[in-house]
Amino acid sequence: MTTRVDRKRRSSAEVKQLIADAASAEFVECGFERATIRSVAHRAGVTESMVFRHFESKAELFRSTAAAPLVKFMNDFAGTLDDEPGQDSREVTLEFARGLYQLCSDNRHILVSLAASAGEHEDRSQPSPLAPCLQALMDGVHRYMERTGTTVVGDVRAAIRLTVALVLGTALARDALFPPATGTDEISSALAQFILCGSGYSPAAEEASAGSG
Repeated sequence: MTTRVDRKRRSSAEVKQLIADAASAEFVECGFERATIRSVAHRAGVTESMVFRHFESKAELFRSTAAAPLVKFMNDFAGTLDDEPGQDSREVTLEFARGLYQLCSDNRHILVSLAASAGEHEDRSQPSPLAPCLQALMDGVHRYMERTGTTVVGDVRAAIRLTVALVLGTALARDALFPPATGTDEISSALAQFILCGSGYSPAAEEASAGSG
């Protein structure tokens, strides 16, 4: 006599969560570049086609799992710029630097995922997995600048990318760069000051100093 064992069929939500958990582990361990859908599927105990049924690409999978807090912060901050147009540039910059630095300090696995395999591939034809949320952030800043009449010197979009890179890099290398007693507020305030004013280098002041010598 054969006894039939009924397997419990997992819901779509359960399968998606299994994939998300597996992807988070894969991205942290291997980095975005080296992580593969095949490995994620193996970790989750599902087929590759099942992964693609829930996430259309590896980039979307990354944004939805390991990088989800960062993506949410950028999208939410872009919305805040529309909702609170009265803030001045310093307030906006300080809020961004403090919020992003704190988030990255609390979720350093995101930075590890991005940095783990950085530089291994020369092919830059594919957009960054963070491209959509970076675009949302840049669009939000652009609208804010138009409403407030704010102007900056140079390429605004490049400046935003460099600002994000500065904050992410500072959070990743915090322990190597700052004394243990340095607090989050102190670091984020210094970041905001640097973003707004740079290193303090002034060509005009240097020329004046050289002329007086």
